[in-house]
Amino acid sequence: MSFVRKDASRPILERRQTDADGWEYCERLNKSEAERLLDWLEANGYAQKVVIFGEDGGFTVRWRR
Repeated sequence: MSFVRKDASRPILERRQTDADGWEYCERLNKSEAERLLDWLEANGYAQKVVIFGEDGGFTVRWRR
């Protein structure tokens, strides 16, 4: 298990949005940002996570508890 700093994903999380179904998400992430966010979500107990690779080459990460 890797060590994940609590504030490592703060700039990414500041861009989060919430959809009508209660999923939080961040769009247009690069690979490194998506990986950091997924690591943070796992370390903080988020069981439901979805990664979508967009046509623009960016990643969208969606999550909820």
